[in-house]
Amino acid sequence: MIQAHYFDHRQALLHKVILHFQAVGISLAGEGIDRQIDKSQLQLEEAFQDAPCILNFADGSHCEIHAQADKQSLLAYLGYSPSAIERWQHKWQAALLAIIVMAGILFSAYKWGVPVLADKLAVLVPVSYERALGAEIMNVLDQSMLKPSKLDDRTIAQAEQLLRRLRNKDAQVPIHLEVRDSLQIGPNAFALPGGTVVVTDQLITLIVGSGGNELTGFLADELSGVMAHEIGHIEHRHAMRRLLRNGLLTVTLGSMFGDFSSVAALAPAALLGQEYSREMEVEADTYAIAALVQRQISPGHLADVLAEMSQKRKRSGAEAMPKWLRAMNNYAASHPPTDERIARFKKAAAAMVQ
Repeated sequence: MIQAHYFDHRQALLHKVILHFQAVGISLAGEGIDRQIDKSQLQLEEAFQDAPCILNFADGSHCEIHAQADKQSLLAYLGYSPSAIERWQHKWQAALLAIIVMAGILFSAYKWGVPVLADKLAVLVPVSYERALGAEIMNVLDQSMLKPSKLDDRTIAQAEQLLRRLRNKDAQVPIHLEVRDSLQIGPNAFALPGGTVVVTDQLITLIVGSGGNELTGFLADELSGVMAHEIGHIEHRHAMRRLLRNGLLTVTLGSMFGDFSSVAALAPAALLGQEYSREMEVEADTYAIAALVQRQISPGHLADVLAEMSQKRKRSGAEAMPKWLRAMNNYAASHPPTDERIARFKKAAAAMVQ
C-alpha cells in the first residue's frame, strides 16, 4: 500500500488516493475514487531519482508517487529494471564521459560537417540569388561603413579598366567594381556574393600615394594583383560559402523564400569581421598568380602591396604584440600568415623571369 496523487484525463484536479498492490493489478481508493486496474494496463514512465514516479493508465489518467519509499515499493512491484541512462546518472564518470563525447560530436559537426554541407549547398545556389544578395549587402554597407568615393573620376575609370582586363570571358559570375571611401575599414578590398569587388579609396591612395599619381605602370600592376585575388574569391564562390558556413539555416531559408533582408543584415559582420579559411585564401592566391602570369603581370607587385599594408598595420598598432605571440597566433589561425603569402608571390614572380 502506497500513497499517490491521481489525475483523471478530463480535468486538472488532484485526488489523493491509496494504491493497493494485488497479484493481477492495483486498486485505487480515495474520495470518490474506486478503481481496479489490470497489471497489463500499467505503464511506468522512466524513473528519475528526485522526480516523482509517473504511472500511466490506458484511459489517459495517471498517478504520481512522490515519497522515496513508496517509489521503491512501486518499482519492486512492477519488477522495474533501470535503463542504462538511469544507471549513468548515478556515475559522475559516465556523465562526464557523455558530456565530452557530445562536445566532440558538436565540435566535429561545426569543424567539418557544416563546411562540407555549406560548400555543397553553395554550388546549388542560383547566380541570380547571389547577385540579389550581393546588391542587398552592398546597400547595407553603404548605409553603415562605406561612403561615396572621394577619388577623381579618372582614377576610378583606370581601376575599372584594370578589372576589365582581369575578368575572364567565361566567368560563372559577372564581376564589377565598386570604389568606396571608408576610414573604418581602411586600405582594403573585399568580394561580395554575386561578383562585386569593393576597393577602398584608402587602398588606392596607399598604392598611388597622395601626390596624384595615375594608376599606370607598376602601380596599376599592384592594384591588379589585389583585384585578381578578390576575383579568385568570386570565382570559387567563397563569400557565399562563408555565409553558408556562418549562418547555414538563415542563408538557406533566405535562398528558398527570397528573403534577402535577414541575410544581408548579418552578412557585413560575417564577411568583414572574420577571415577566410586557409583553404579559401590559398585558392584565391593560386587563382591570382595564374591570372597575373597569364597577363604578363608579376605577382611580385601583389607581394609589395601586402608588405605595405602589413607595415601600415604595424605602424597603427594593429600588430603591437610580441613576436612569439604573433607566431603562435599565426600557427593556430586558419588564415595564412602574410609573410608566407608574400614569399609565395615572390617565388611566382621569380619563376616568371627564369
